[in-house]
Amino acid sequence: MPKKYNVIFATVIAVGIALGILYLEFWRDAGIELPEDITMETVSGESYSFREMEPKVKLVEFFYAKCPDVCPLTTQRMMHLKKMFEEDGVFKDKIEYISVTIDPENDTREEIQEYMDRYGIKENDGWVFLRGSLEDTERLAEPFRFQFKDVGTDFITHTSFAYLLNEDNQLIEKFPMGEAFDKERVYDRVTDLVD
Repeated sequence: MPKKYNVIFATVIAVGIALGILYLEFWRDAGIELPEDITMETVSGESYSFREMEPKVKLVEFFYAKCPDVCPLTTQRMMHLKKMFEEDGVFKDKIEYISVTIDPENDTREEIQEYMDRYGIKENDGWVFLRGSLEDTERLAEPFRFQFKDVGTDFITHTSFAYLLNEDNQLIEKFPMGEAFDKERVYDRVTDLVD
């Protein structure tokens, strides 16, 4: 009898661990809602309201212009993806990128424009770069569980994920940034939502 209880106990523990992993990987992030009362500004100084977003598939990236590693590499890979979506004829009409600075005090509109210029990104081409108050940026990052902190140097420590939203602004998946950003996987997931 004791061996039978050990097997039952081990099975219950294994199921509990599996449910915990499923919760952390999938259920916890399901159903996030963007705060609609946030308005940020684009590089040209126009208002961008999260309440008035068009129903498109969105890839959301948090970045800062002086980031030395994951931000520029992710932006570069997103640029490659953008070209693939443009070849498919779906970028801008069905797919939009949103990049939000996590360093609004230092990332002026001019700094962000320089960052865009480095990658050949044009304003109003389906990829919007935004800056807002630090408070609004934190409120926007919170539903994604995206964390960032200025540690008193020129570097900001931050979570390293980009987020895929469907046309209803529901989180579908998060993708690692930097070297781990797999543009083929992202392309397949976005294409699944668009088709």
